[in-house]
Amino acid sequence: MKGNNYFNKGQRAFMLGDLQESAKMFSKALGEEYEPVKTLLSRGAVYLTTQEYARALEDFNLVLEIDGNNERAYYYRGITYLRKREYEQAAADFDNSLFLNSQRGTAYFARGVAWTMLGEQDKALADFEQAVAFAHVEAKQIFNIFGKEPALLKRFKDLWEGQEWSTFPRIFTEVELNTIKGWRE
Repeated sequence: MKGNNYFNKGQRAFMLGDLQESAKMFSKALGEEYEPVKTLLSRGAVYLTTQEYARALEDFNLVLEIDGNNERAYYYRGITYLRKREYEQAAADFDNSLFLNSQRGTAYFARGVAWTMLGEQDKALADFEQAVAFAHVEAKQIFNIFGKEPALLKRFKDLWEGQEWSTFPRIFTEVELNTIKGWRE
């Protein structure tokens, strides 16, 4: 079977939620040397989803060895660091991602979360405002609920750290809630 067939099977398996099969197919595509950057990013996304952070980081690092200007690799590696609660590394990767693509609203939002957790209120607010400018739903809802004041950041940080997790369902849709839960775990 050709590498692109393995890749397509990996994508289908991912969409169907069969993450083990997806990773297996992406690995086979890599064995056939099928578009390594695209395939490593895809397999890294699987590992990120399954919380295999070391493996995800390995794939994103390989992408950056091949293409040091790959915005998506910086973004997804930043998300991986965010999930690992390595906020300084996450913020640095989001900096690189945004340097390469300043139009990615989700990177502003994610970097805002990292800045919030690092206690950098002004930077976090600026990033949340940028995310809102790109109509990033989570950031927009946070501002709509809590306002644009420093108290917002303490409130968000408390929510993020689980002190008031029960209030999240009233703020976010189920899809958004699952995204944020994934970041916490």
